[in-house]
Amino acid sequence: MADGRAPRAAARTSTTAKGRAGEDLAVAHLERQGYVVVARNVRAGGGEIDIIAREGTLVCFVEVRRRARVLDALVSVDAKKQRRLVRAATAWLARQRELPRCRFDVAVVTPAGIELVRGAFEAAP
Repeated sequence: MADGRAPRAAARTSTTAKGRAGEDLAVAHLERQGYVVVARNVRAGGGEIDIIAREGTLVCFVEVRRRARVLDALVSVDAKKQRRLVRAATAWLARQRELPRCRFDVAVVTPAGIELVRGAFEAAP
C-alpha cells in the first residue's frame, strides 16, 4: 500500500474508524436525549463497554452496532456477547461506591439514523 501498511492493517484501521464514528454518533444521540455520558470504551472483567451513560439515576451500559437494519444489529448481540457485557458491567459496578439501577441498551447506527433500543437484554441470574 502507498502508506506502508499491510492490507489487513488498513482494513482494521478502517473498521476501527467506522466503529469510532458510530460511537460518536451514538454519544451525540444520547446527549440530545438528556443522557450524561460517564465513560467510553471501558475495559473491565475481560470485556469492553462501548458507552456508559446515566439517564437520571439509572446507569445504562450501551453497546453500539452499525448495521443496515435494527434487527440485524440486535441479533449480532448474541448470548456470548451479552455475557461478556454483563461481566464487564459487573466488574465496573464493583468499583463504584453505590450500586445503581442498571439497564443494557443497544444503539443501532443505520443509514437512516440512530435507533436506541432500551432494555435490549437483561443480565441473567
